[in-house]
Amino acid sequence: MAEEVSFRLAAAKDGQAVLNLLKILQKESNTFLVDSDLTELTPEMESQQIDLISRSKQNLLAVAEFDTDLVGIVTVDGTDPKTGELGVAVLKAFQGYTLGTNLVALALDWGATFSSLDELTLTVFSDNAPAIHIYEKLGFEKLKSEQVNDHDVIEMKLNLKQLKEEK
Repeated sequence: MAEEVSFRLAAAKDGQAVLNLLKILQKESNTFLVDSDLTELTPEMESQQIDLISRSKQNLLAVAEFDTDLVGIVTVDGTDPKTGELGVAVLKAFQGYTLGTNLVALALDWGATFSSLDELTLTVFSDNAPAIHIYEKLGFEKLKSEQVNDHDVIEMKLNLKQLKEEK
């Protein structure tokens, strides 16, 4: 399946498709959280947001596309001038085909070659072993474990400065 899926930066024209994907992901999983209330966002608003993100060196929105449907997403949200928070999600029907790994790798490449960030952080539920495995395989290190909203979570970090030096 992976050879049929393409990975690319999101474009303003993807506004409606990104909203549709996020709505499905929220229903499928409790491990993927969206900051915004999706019912309040219009496709035009999402398109404007994607356009702004595409011009940023601290924010990223990239997608996995199968045929003409979006099936996965990776985001980096700049939390301060040197740190970005990574988020990734793939539709259940497309999990297990390395799409998540490829999306995170795309974000790391963007981080090392284009972004102004020095590090990426993320939070993952401690019982999400497949995601933790992907993050560790790609170089993220565990920082700490804690309880957030009755969930055991692990905070992880990746040093982008080191990746930039290797490029």
